[in-house]
Amino acid sequence: MIYKTIEELTTVVTGGTPSTSKVEYWENGNIPWLQSGCCQNCDVNQADKFISQSGYDNSSTQVMPVNTVMIALTGATAGKVGYLNVEACGNQSITGIFPCEELNPRFLFYFLISQRRKILVDCVGGAQAHISQGYVKKIKVPVYSKSIQERIVNIMNICSKNIKHYEMILKEYDVLVKARFIEMFGDLRTNNKNWQVVSFNECASIDTNMIRDFDGYEDYPHIGIDSIEKDTGRIFGYRTISEDGVISGKYLFTPKHIIYSKIRPNLNKVALPDFIGLCSADAYPILVKDTVCTREYFGYTLRSRIFLDYILAFSSRTNLPKVNKSQVEGFKLPLPPIELQNQFADFVRHVDKSREEVKKSLEKTQQLYDSLMQEYFG
Repeated sequence: MIYKTIEELTTVVTGGTPSTSKVEYWENGNIPWLQSGCCQNCDVNQADKFISQSGYDNSSTQVMPVNTVMIALTGATAGKVGYLNVEACGNQSITGIFPCEELNPRFLFYFLISQRRKILVDCVGGAQAHISQGYVKKIKVPVYSKSIQERIVNIMNICSKNIKHYEMILKEYDVLVKARFIEMFGDLRTNNKNWQVVSFNECASIDTNMIRDFDGYEDYPHIGIDSIEKDTGRIFGYRTISEDGVISGKYLFTPKHIIYSKIRPNLNKVALPDFIGLCSADAYPILVKDTVCTREYFGYTLRSRIFLDYILAFSSRTNLPKVNKSQVEGFKLPLPPIELQNQFADFVRHVDKSREEVKKSLEKTQQLYDSLMQEYFG
């Protein structure tokens, strides 16, 4: 296999930031201007910010044409890439790479995605790790014939499209359940259906059954708050107690519990697990009183605006937002009849069965995508 450097195969475009003190550089701007956060290993179709012609003229940024592959140089997105579908310029944390005729830009896009792990290892610096534009120029790219590049790109495009399709269906399921919740129970903030209002402790309790001796728990899933997706509560990317080398106390949870993250409550991380495991002490396992309240109704209430507005009032004044047990237990909520809650719970379980099938398809497609990346790019 022949390899050439990015410097040999592309034109590299630098970024820059117009002076933020010059209002005229930013007012009434019509030139799309991107920051490194746009690089999320996906297509970039629009910009959130715009600069004026005078802003462009008085900065080091350069226009990147359509089909430029961008790579983030610093911070949390270092090594991530974006595929530009609009003409734009960017800040100094982005390097734009415009391939020559020999290199398919989509092929370069997928190749760089495959290299991120290595790029992260090569990052320099402490809290703000980064790579340089010089480093990017020296990255070696496998040079396949144009026909082989095109075949690889077509296959990866199909996989990517299917992954996005399954992810979209999962999001639509989330929207469907939330819509059903509002349809059945109304706006809980105004309680427009006049349900009885009760305290947290009338419906549920925080179950602080902490495990400190992990003998017999080595193969249990270990759920940190980073493994809970905000707003949806999906649990992903976790490992076992033994794989994580856990030594500090963790809370035991079961499929009867709700897991609520007490750190950064604005992220709204509320999970309804369907398995037994141990969760971080940065979360609370909540156990509902099932003769009064269903787990599904209580869980979706904790994800709703009424609880978020309530809990954020306690956490907005600290550097590391966090809420305590008594603050969570101080919440009051409308409580519909248990029969209506059961209908909602049945609906959620029905949707969850369909969701599980889509998740399996997504996982299989993701595994195929990962294996193809390994096969094509090593």
